[in-house]
Amino acid sequence: MQPLVEDPPRTTTAPTSPRARRPWSERAFRVVLAVFVGTMAFSVAGTLLLQLVPAAMGIFGPYYAQLVKAPTWTYMALLPVLPLLAYARTHPWPLLVFFALWGSFVGGVSELIGTQTGFPFGAYSYTDWLGPKILGHVPYFIPPSWFAVSLLSLDLASRLSDRRWERIGMTAVFMLLWDVSLDPAMNHAFPFWHYPGGGFYYGMPASNWGGWLLVSAVIAWGYEVIGGGLRATSRHAPLLYALNGLFPVVIALLYGLTFGAVVGALALAMPLLALKARGERLWGGHDRPLLPIS
Repeated sequence: MQPLVEDPPRTTTAPTSPRARRPWSERAFRVVLAVFVGTMAFSVAGTLLLQLVPAAMGIFGPYYAQLVKAPTWTYMALLPVLPLLAYARTHPWPLLVFFALWGSFVGGVSELIGTQTGFPFGAYSYTDWLGPKILGHVPYFIPPSWFAVSLLSLDLASRLSDRRWERIGMTAVFMLLWDVSLDPAMNHAFPFWHYPGGGFYYGMPASNWGGWLLVSAVIAWGYEVIGGGLRATSRHAPLLYALNGLFPVVIALLYGLTFGAVVGALALAMPLLALKARGERLWGGHDRPLLPIS
């Protein structure tokens, strides 16, 4: 397949630099990505400092909450912005808005139901570390994160299958694989949420993964059936998926959650290895048009 968007031909009378030819969305994406990666680097560096020099807590202790919340909130705020910019030049904005609204709505409603009834994730609740909450239960950052990672997961699935229902199923599985490292890091290393009844995997019940599969499948169904699916894959999707999964893996490892870090890394590697086996590039390349929906 040929790239969906080709660079304009060079001219001899008015040469332009690669930067000048780069679409505004690509330039904005690079800026947002730099800040996004910076928040992860800050969090990892701070965690490593406290692990290696415990006495540093005496200096930073009074500001610990702010030092955790500032990069985390920035990270969560930028997470849904990145896919919007990544697909801006290959998708019409009304479609991107639909994807964002649908993913956030389904994810948000499922979280509101889940935090109050225990279905479909099991009994759990959010702490105050992620900021203000919708109806006092679900942090405002959470619904857009469902949109962001589910759309990236659909991108990876769309590279592996041209059958609609296979893409929906793989999207749900790729979302679940991301959660393998996310829960140990954000349930044990940092107190962002907790399961009062405990569970087999770092205090998480098995029902949580069942809920992830169900909700992710509903989101992917909406993207595919209502929205018509992605019009093109993004060159940035594998990197964004990998970064978002690698961050909790590193946090889990730094906090001594070795099993969770190893299992999380293996889970994260599965879709990326599947892409490599299909000859897909994990970095660089082009935005590519997709086959007709079957």
